[in-house]
Amino acid sequence: MLIVHANLKGASVVTTKATIQLKPQKEMSILLVTDESHKQSTLKSALLKLNYRVSEQIIHDAKLAKKCMQLLPDILIIKTNSLSAFTLKELATIDQVSPLPIIIYNAQEKQSLIHSAIKVGVSVYIINGFEPLRLASVITVATEKFADRQLLRNELEQTKTQLANRKIVERAKGYIMEQKQMSEQEAFTMLRKMAMNNGHSLTTVCKDVIELSELLNARQL
Repeated sequence: MLIVHANLKGASVVTTKATIQLKPQKEMSILLVTDESHKQSTLKSALLKLNYRVSEQIIHDAKLAKKCMQLLPDILIIKTNSLSAFTLKELATIDQVSPLPIIIYNAQEKQSLIHSAIKVGVSVYIINGFEPLRLASVITVATEKFADRQLLRNELEQTKTQLANRKIVERAKGYIMEQKQMSEQEAFTMLRKMAMNNGHSLTTVCKDVIELSELLNARQL
């Protein structure tokens, strides 16, 4: 997550090395959450001037998760003087169910609050100030940060799946080795042939072998 102290002289937005395909500004929908009324929202005015599409503006502490499920925005921007625990909980739900780039403009500089924002998937957290001239750059950074985070999450899930599949294969090999009096390599070769002959993945075949072996073992007890 990028944290910017907007009140510091020379503060700048630095983009990540990773690049992604961004939608044209007119196609990007933004869900805006503020403490201000619709007529007073300087942030909404700035977004419209930059040709972004604000799908809806809601008051801070509304049910964000439900609204995100309904509107499916491309970006969520929150501008508030006080980020609440309720909002953080809603952001955690969004991160699990329908993750998206999240930008927070907040006056609070509490480390615990920033840490909580990182955990729930906030892409950019800007402290003490909103600067319209930097808005487009902030949105670009948030989108890229989000893409990087999603890539890491996907890689982690793939790694977990691979490890789980390896354990399944090892268990199946163990059953085959014990039942057929085979070596480890012979058992693995047999499992691969079963997978090829049946047009199934190796993991699927191994799960079937484990299920059948455990069923037979249960009947022998």
